[in-house]
Amino acid sequence: MARRMTYTEDQILHAIRAAADKCGQPLSHGRYDSVSREVAGPSSARIIQRFGSWGRACAAAGVTSAAAAREYAQRWDRAAVLAAVAEYLNSEDAAGTYADYVRWAQSGPERPSGATVRNVLGAWSAAKAHASGP
Repeated sequence: MARRMTYTEDQILHAIRAAADKCGQPLSHGRYDSVSREVAGPSSARIIQRFGSWGRACAAAGVTSAAAAREYAQRWDRAAVLAAVAEYLNSEDAAGTYADYVRWAQSGPERPSGATVRNVLGAWSAAKAHASGP
């Protein structure tokens, strides 16, 4: 069984600084991972778990972090997704299947995708149950 390394905050910050010295700044987590063994540090995933984000970890180390490749903004909240599923279920000719919902969502303006429904509400069966009410 592999022994899991435990790193102190100081050790992590030192590893980030050493990686920045090797790779330059701004430092991305991918570039950090390419030298993490050389600088005796944990993976970037472990660092993110510890600090909450790569940017916060780099800031604590006094290193400039690379900007995130994408920023994600949640477009559909739970209430809006529930309303869309309820609208579908109440629509004429609704078969009640996930595949039919996907077709319905694609046929109209501004409807959450099937994948969004699953991400927000869970399984299709749960989405239908929640949208139908108690």
